[in-house]
Amino acid sequence: MVFHRKGGGWLALVLAAGCGEEPQAPQIGTNQVTNGSFELKLSGWWSNADVEDGTVEVLPEAADTGALGLALTKGTGGWGIVVGQDTAPHTAGQTYHVHARIRGKAGGERVSISFHGQGFEVEAGKQWRTVERLVYLPGDSKDFSAMIANTTDHSTVYVDDVAFAPTQVAQGEADKHRDNLMHNGSFESGLGMWSFWSGSDGQGSTSFDARHSGYAGLVLSLGGEGGGASVKQALPEPVRAGEVYRVEARVRGALGGETVSLCLQINEEPWDGPCLPFTATSKWTHVSGKVAIEEPLDDQRLGLVLSLFGEGTVQVDDVIVVRVNP
Repeated sequence: MVFHRKGGGWLALVLAAGCGEEPQAPQIGTNQVTNGSFELKLSGWWSNADVEDGTVEVLPEAADTGALGLALTKGTGGWGIVVGQDTAPHTAGQTYHVHARIRGKAGGERVSISFHGQGFEVEAGKQWRTVERLVYLPGDSKDFSAMIANTTDHSTVYVDDVAFAPTQVAQGEADKHRDNLMHNGSFESGLGMWSFWSGSDGQGSTSFDARHSGYAGLVLSLGGEGGGASVKQALPEPVRAGEVYRVEARVRGALGGETVSLCLQINEEPWDGPCLPFTATSKWTHVSGKVAIEEPLDDQRLGLVLSLFGEGTVQVDDVIVVRVNP
């Protein structure tokens, strides 16, 4: 998916071929932050230097476009050097499109971007790069801030052309399921609410071509080094022994024969829990099964973990978890 800016707004264009009626691309609204290009210096922005020798400056050499840009310099200690801006409250289940131009002075700097308590981290390079993500906001929050932070010691990050805009996205089958405990189960809002992990050379992303329903789906891939590639999302409520859950997803392998599992996994060591293993085929398969909480858990927090084991690539869409008994 490629986003383009036109005037004061954003347009999303699809770079994919397909037949039949295609779902509507994400419709991006008005930027919610003011002075996102820092031409008015730090007007509208606040800063928090929870570090030693940290500085927040607006400089000509920090600009990608225009005359000025933001420079975040972190010394040592603390979490990061932060700028932020308070924006209007959101509604539960809303998606926002985040855009920024970022460059590191040396390259390799870690930059944290968040909106109303949901966010992600990226790595800056020596050249300007565009950072674009869809951020899903599951519920109400007392945090209405848009924030950008440099979290790498002894480094400087340059930032320009910042936008946080409400976005309308298509709904897939999982999003329309009333009892689904997963947020963004159809991956219409990118990997919002999902955490990606890989022990080696795995990759996780979303793509128009990976959709079974809606606009997008998940792509998990793993190279020859193995180790597994996973996405995970915590259930909204703790579970108890004796509960039964139905877990389902739509899965397609690039070649067929890829090994995949869906697990309800405890969110602490030893990371165990009931699993639903299966082998992907080259056509979309509806994987569904029931898993029981047999351990003597009491208000224990679990998450759904979807994993690819062994070299290969799979597409996943419409992940659903439903409690089938009280």
